[in-house]
Amino acid sequence: MSSSLSKNTNYQERIKNIRTQLGLTQETMAEHLDISYSAYKKLESGENFPSIDTLYKYKNRFHISADYLLFGELNPASSLWEQFLNSSIKDQMELYYRIQYYATHLEHLLVLSEKEQEEINQYINTLFPPENPS
Repeated sequence: MSSSLSKNTNYQERIKNIRTQLGLTQETMAEHLDISYSAYKKLESGENFPSIDTLYKYKNRFHISADYLLFGELNPASSLWEQFLNSSIKDQMELYYRIQYYATHLEHLLVLSEKEQEEINQYINTLFPPENPS
C-alpha cells in the first residue's frame, strides 16, 4: 500500500524541492531532521516513506505540514505562509513589522474583544511560531 501511496502523492519531489529552496545539501537537511544521510536520501528518492517522527520534525523545524509534504495540500495558514515567502523582501519586512506592531499593541486596542485578540495572537503564532528555548 505504501508504494502505491508514494507514487500518487509525489512526496519525494516536495521533499527535494523544500531542501533546494532552503539551499541545503542532503547531508545538511538530514542533520536538521536528525536522521541519517542514507535515510534522508531514501526519502528523497521515494524508497522510504517519511515516519511520523520525521513529519513532526518538518512541522517543528520548517513549519511544513504533513498535509502539504505528503499530499501537496495547503491549509490556509500554509497558503498565506507560501505567499509571504514568495513576496519581495520589502513586502515581507513591511508585513513583519506591521504584525509585530499589532502584536505588541494588541492589548491597547479597545475595538477588539479579548477573544478576538486571542484569535489574532494564535494566528500570528501559527505564521511565526515562537522559538522553543533549548
